[in-house]
Amino acid sequence: MMGAMAESKAKTRQVVGKRRTRKHVQERGNTRRKQMLDAAEELLASMPIEELSFKQISEKAGVPEGSAYHFFANRYDLLTALASDLADRFGKRYRDPIPRKCVKSWHDIVDILVDRAVKTYRENPAAMQIWLSGRTPAQVRLADHVSEKKVSSDLRSLFEQFFVLPDLPTDYDVFFYFLELSDVILSLSIIENGELTEQMIEEAKRVGRGYLGTYLPPILEKRA
Repeated sequence: MMGAMAESKAKTRQVVGKRRTRKHVQERGNTRRKQMLDAAEELLASMPIEELSFKQISEKAGVPEGSAYHFFANRYDLLTALASDLADRFGKRYRDPIPRKCVKSWHDIVDILVDRAVKTYRENPAAMQIWLSGRTPAQVRLADHVSEKKVSSDLRSLFEQFFVLPDLPTDYDVFFYFLELSDVILSLSIIENGELTEQMIEEAKRVGRGYLGTYLPPILEKRA
């Protein structure tokens, strides 16, 4: 009986030990994955996205290239993950509270959102490269639509905090298209001027207001 109990305890210790090992390996993997993403973001602050290689990223991160493939299949996979992380930053900034005194009409929300996007782009050169450079691989842009649509859902919620919205199309997302169209103008600013100019920022607002104005009346009922 005592022998059986001792054997049982030994097996328990072994299982716990394995779990600890697996947890340690997982934590180490998460750390290396983040190192890869941080390295890619840092490199994109100083080099064109089309010149960025998986090898450069792994070297910058201090992760052997062979090991790096355990975390990302290729550079497209890594850039998609980075784009998702950056989209979360945009979403967080968009969700920042807007004082009610700053919103007299829904046009004000459009202007505030474009200003917030511009501020986030200026703080994150990697985001500017991914979404505004016009050189991002198509595989990355297509895969990242999921993240962008999540952000557009946050935008709709923001509008609904202030106004009662009319019935909107259900087979496509007008707030997603608003984001895309605004980014087109900001992208043209980067391509033509190498920076986000005040004139093009105002144009992005104009485009956003104009597009959403085809679905939203000039005056919306305010929520109490």
